[in-house]
Amino acid sequence: MAGGETAAKPDTAVYMFVAFAVMAVSMPGLFGIGASLAMERELGLLRLRRAQPAPAGAWLVAKIVCGLGFGVLAYLPLLATALAAGRLPLATGGVVLLSLALLAAAIPFCAMGLMIGSLFRGNAATGYANLVYLPGCYLSGLFFPMPASLHWQVSLWPQFHASQLAMHAGGVEGLQFEPVLVAAGSLAGFTVLFSAVAIWRLARKG
Repeated sequence: MAGGETAAKPDTAVYMFVAFAVMAVSMPGLFGIGASLAMERELGLLRLRRAQPAPAGAWLVAKIVCGLGFGVLAYLPLLATALAAGRLPLATGGVVLLSLALLAAAIPFCAMGLMIGSLFRGNAATGYANLVYLPGCYLSGLFFPMPASLHWQVSLWPQFHASQLAMHAGGVEGLQFEPVLVAAGSLAGFTVLFSAVAIWRLARKG
């Protein structure tokens, strides 16, 4: 994609790679966890789990780990293709750090999946996930820069902070638009917010 542009401006190749990588690592947690949790709530499986001799909340942690695992499975073919094509202009250390940053950035989307699964019914959870996911992919500037009139809302989307964390990890200075601590702190804040809503909802209604 955009072969001539990425050859002339290597940072553009990283920009496109990170955009698709954020999609790859975030979708399993958001859609997989959200839909499965919503269905389990409808079927009464959460009440069954509470009656089982397992640590409280262990299954929530297991869902997040599962979402991260599938995120890795979605990311690795993308990384392998980029490296094989020779269009990812980063040193080995940069690739490793960028990959770790992307994996860490998937956690807020797992938390968002938990929140959606705790709030909506099974047949509606995927639709609500799309309502927050697809606008975020575009309005966050993930695939193309936003005009100046829309800069005010870019930081409201976790996709923006995920891409910024990856840019800092990969050392792509030309595409760093916020400090690394702001990016990491924003992702941590989203994780806490989404998790808190999910826990509150599940504690009240299961």
